[in-house]
Amino acid sequence: MEIEEHTVGAVAELTGVSVRTLHHYDEIGLLEPSDRSAAGYRLYSADDLRRLQRILFYRELDFDLGTIGAVPAEPGVSDEDRLRAQRELFGERIARHQAMTAVIDRELAARKLGLTLTPQERLEVFGSTRLEDNADRAEQRWGGTEHWRQRQRRASAHTARDWLAIRAEQSGIHQRLLDAMRAGVPATSPTAMDLAEEQRLHLHRWFHDCDHDTHRRLAAAYLANERIGRNYDDMAPGLSRYVHDTITANADRAATPT
Repeated sequence: MEIEEHTVGAVAELTGVSVRTLHHYDEIGLLEPSDRSAAGYRLYSADDLRRLQRILFYRELDFDLGTIGAVPAEPGVSDEDRLRAQRELFGERIARHQAMTAVIDRELAARKLGLTLTPQERLEVFGSTRLEDNADRAEQRWGGTEHWRQRQRRASAHTARDWLAIRAEQSGIHQRLLDAMRAGVPATSPTAMDLAEEQRLHLHRWFHDCDHDTHRRLAAAYLANERIGRNYDDMAPGLSRYVHDTITANADRAATPT
């Protein structure tokens, strides 16, 4: 049976490797063609092409040519063993790249939110919270607005200590709202409305101007499970509705002449 052989030009076209590179591989003994034509031209067999494929795999992994040249000399190592080893190396590289991508995503998200904390400070303040998800949702909902720009400016000035205080204050407000709902306190009661006012002032002080009309719009977002509303219902089913109703009642109270 006639063995199919390929000229150097054909191999270059098949693999995307330049003729000059193939000549260099031949000269250093890395990939010597199995045969020559009557005119002295290089002819590559199927085994040569498989060898070239392995070389290209290792080059993609940044192996130097000297190291690649030593690989086939390993005794007792089959072609399948080498392919499996290469696949494992590629998997490790992919995992490293994915980890690096995740770090970059978190940094971009932090900057989008205006955070100037170091990665260590963000971990201490926010724990495992996926800031990139929060940033994307917030930007989709509020990006381009004056409130969004205010939030970025104010957030950029907050220190790690500020953020710890913000989160503690926020958590306390949320817990008191939850306690009021569980205790059956009507959303229209002065007690519930005072909690809504406390939440409004929290936003106004730390993030962006928040008058009662702005607070009403936020209440609608909470009810639709946008932004923090999803967290409210994670605390207890129906809490986003209760918070919405207390905010609406508080805004109505503020608009009513005394």
